[in-house]
Amino acid sequence: MDLYTTYGSNDLPRAIRFFDAIFAVLEQPRLPGWIDGWAGWGTDPHSGTGFWVCRPFDGAPASTGNGTMIAFPAQNANQVRRFHATGLENGGTDEGKPGVRPHYEPGFYVAYLRDPDGNKLSCFYYHYDPEKDAGS
Repeated sequence: MDLYTTYGSNDLPRAIRFFDAIFAVLEQPRLPGWIDGWAGWGTDPHSGTGFWVCRPFDGAPASTGNGTMIAFPAQNANQVRRFHATGLENGGTDEGKPGVRPHYEPGFYVAYLRDPDGNKLSCFYYHYDPEKDAGS
């Protein structure tokens, strides 16, 4: 299944700086060759997922959805921490510091951010073991 996600932005250059930074942590490059007013990230948009940011088509201001969130998988807990820190350093706001959320699952390590436009993001790692995590 091909899947992509799009968030609207009211300040596209600011959004691109933010997403370039967090996607560098997640090792997801910017996708080349798209029209002005769009930016996308991912490794293979033809057979996998992609994430896009643009101005809304209807010309109205971009807004966030209550209860809407995009979650990105991480390779380890350190990558979750770097995602969170990098997001904060690039204009994001904290919505939940990195750590386990045992009410989901004992080994579910996650962090939550809002991008500069207010959209909620998370980065998660399953099967977290604090005894194997030198950075905890």
